[in-house]
Amino acid sequence: MRDERILKDIEALKVEGFESIAVITKTAAESRAAFESLRMQGSEALQLITKETVTFEKGAMVIPVYLAKGVEFDAVLIYQASSRAYSRENDRKLLYTACTRAMHRLHVYATGDWSPFVQALPVDLYKQAAY
Repeated sequence: MRDERILKDIEALKVEGFESIAVITKTAAESRAAFESLRMQGSEALQLITKETVTFEKGAMVIPVYLAKGVEFDAVLIYQASSRAYSRENDRKLLYTACTRAMHRLHVYATGDWSPFVQALPVDLYKQAAY
């Protein structure tokens, strides 16, 4: 269900004219799993960025947060911002880094409870949508 929503959101962002769209995950293993899952849902125009990737091309990509540091994208979709993924204090910087890669649009998804770092945000800073 989450992956279907992410793919719909990617398509909507493309229609709006966003050229660089990153689905950011916490780890390289999660990136590979997310990439495979999204591809199985029917997204052919998605690239997986790994430490072996030499250049980024415009379009939609899946990338671990450690490779996204220092890079900005038109839109960012945080693949999993649950308390299971980001709950320890050293996770705070990773989530911050992932969120601040977005120049224009940020979408955050979670299966289960939100990360305590997301829960601590004032609710008037974002719009919440169910999927």
